[in-house]
Amino acid sequence: MSMRGLAYAYSEPSITASYKVNNEDFQVREILNFEPDGEGDHLFLLIEKNGLTTQDVQKQLMQFFKLPDRDVSYSGMKDKQALTQQWFSVKQESRDNLNTDNLNSDKMSVQGVFRNKRKLKRGSHRSNQFSIRLRDLSDKADVLIEALQAISLEGVPNYFGEQRFGRNGDNVSKARQFFSGALKIKDRYQRGIYISAARAHLFNQVLSQRVESKTWNAYVSGDRMSLDGSSASFKPESWDEILAERLKIKDIHPSGPMWGAGELLSDDLCALTEKTIVSAEKELKSGLEQAGLEQQRRPLRSMPRDLKYTVENETTILIEFTLSKGAYATSFLRELVKLRPLEFSQERQVEQFT
Repeated sequence: MSMRGLAYAYSEPSITASYKVNNEDFQVREILNFEPDGEGDHLFLLIEKNGLTTQDVQKQLMQFFKLPDRDVSYSGMKDKQALTQQWFSVKQESRDNLNTDNLNSDKMSVQGVFRNKRKLKRGSHRSNQFSIRLRDLSDKADVLIEALQAISLEGVPNYFGEQRFGRNGDNVSKARQFFSGALKIKDRYQRGIYISAARAHLFNQVLSQRVESKTWNAYVSGDRMSLDGSSASFKPESWDEILAERLKIKDIHPSGPMWGAGELLSDDLCALTEKTIVSAEKELKSGLEQAGLEQQRRPLRSMPRDLKYTVENETTILIEFTLSKGAYATSFLRELVKLRPLEFSQERQVEQFT
């Protein structure tokens, strides 16, 4: 199960492109929602990694500082096939000068070290800055400019990206097996991956229906509205001109369900639509309700901020933008081009660099 079959907000792209031909073609910088305070028992490290997973870096930090995983934390997950900068924290009560040079290698380097009173918690970043180069466009790069301008104004559906669903999109089917008892999983982290994929799948199905009905960026009776760039949401007592203006200027967005136990946070027509779609996936619905998760909400719309582009040649374009945490760059790209499989990009890399 993946993003195949999900509705497009604009029109299905006719242009194909290669991405991640090399890791430098996909760059991400994580931006915290606060500044380290400069004192305390935790070291905050800004680490640049190239060709490593977030867990790879975490393990190296555990070995270097001789700490268990609970004392080495990070805010968000970042791609392996990319050049990324993200924050980690390690518990380090000693005030002795610490030389982190031995952490540096051709695949990771420490860009900054700061102290903070509290450890870094998951989801502590505000946004991610992206710099993505698309190569081998099947048409001239200029053709994409109109689509980029439309996306800049209206945003894109806030779908969970392919990464959430695993290799070949198997994570949702594994979740079904896990919920039915056919698959036993002892590892808590692996269980979490499958549960998250199930939740993401249900959200994507609801969002796809809203895209088809052209209400992914519009208020529907009973909607719960998300605040831009925040996990907070609210249900309007009534819809008025003030709220309509806030929706228009992208200060608020309609939201969809992150399924769990308890009553839906939406009601009326919005809740009816969500219940109808989710009830068609009885095994996932029941499994998520029994997994100890509570009902939450996620914005249906993602707004790329500070969007700019550079046409480097007829078949190459560099796109730079910022997304709120939790939004996927691949969902942005999906509305723009059809991405060739990464296997193609890897073959293209061999051609280019050998």
